Order: sequence, then structure tokens, then C-alpha cells
Amino acid sequence: MAGYGLSHRERRALTAIERALRADPRFEQAMTCGTRLFPRDPERAAGGSGERHGTLTGTVCALTAAALVLLPLAVATSAPVLIAAFAFSYTATLVGLFLLVRRWSRRGG
Repeated sequence: MAGYGLSHRERRALTAIERALRADPRFEQAMTCGTRLFPRDPERAAGGSGERHGTLTGTVCALTAAALVLLPLAVATSAPVLIAAFAFSYTATLVGLFLLVRRWSRRGG
């Protein structure tokens, strides 16, 4: 190739590639909104989600610890208040784990 421009064949190939990419709605959305790998606004992308992720992880860990402490106490004393507290903490732990797994699977996929 003698010049810096593209040949007619190369321009046709590039146009066909661009047309095929624009037909893919996921690619079009990624180019419009950005992706995690290439965010449109890097400062905004670096901010909020990591903090929420850490907060949810910490909450699930605290609820797990509470459930593990409340279980033997509730079994040993059979107090309705301790049984209810264990049931609440156990249920909240399962919901938090579900949210974490869903977030991790979306991030990986």
C-alpha cells in the first residue's frame, strides 16, 4: 500500500464489520452506556458499587455471626425471643447471600 488511506476493498470490509457490530444490541448498549471494562465515566464507575459491595458483604458476615451465636442460645434456653431473633438473622443472612451470589454472577458473566 503506497498511501496512508484504505483501499476500496479495505473500506468495504470495514463498513461490513461496522454494520455487523451495530446490529448487535449488546454492543450498541456498551458503546452508548459503557461497560465495566471501558466505562463512559471512569470516576463515577470507580465510586459507588465497590462501597455497596463491601457494605453488603460486611452485613452478611455480621448476620452470619449473629445467627451462629443465637442458634445454641435458642436451642439451650428455648426462649421464644431468642428463637425469633435466630429465625430473623438466619433469614436475613440467606437473603444477603442470595444478593451477593447474584451480584457476583452478573459481574462474572
